[in-house]
Amino acid sequence: MPRPRGSEHTTLTQTAELLVHELKKQSGIKMIAPGIIDAKRSGKRYITAVYTSAGIHFIVSGTGVQKIAVHLTDATAGPKLVATLKNAKALKQFAWGERSHS
Repeated sequence: MPRPRGSEHTTLTQTAELLVHELKKQSGIKMIAPGIIDAKRSGKRYITAVYTSAGIHFIVSGTGVQKIAVHLTDATAGPKLVATLKNAKALKQFAWGERSHS
């Protein structure tokens, strides 16, 4: 199980909570770090995976916008993790996007 960053007091949006729940089931994750919630509203739920040198930053929008940083033991395994998450039953209803960090 990945170690939490700081205390476990960070609130998650509804969409981010579903994503983190699925991430905790996966192997190869060193840390999951939720970011600050931006109160902007969005009608449709989106999850965008941004590949970084340490792992993946997920930008989750729905009831609010929140970033979730995920540090991986092997950063090259990012695309495989995203493919697994896209096929997860709880996350199939979301629109997915992918891009590399530039």
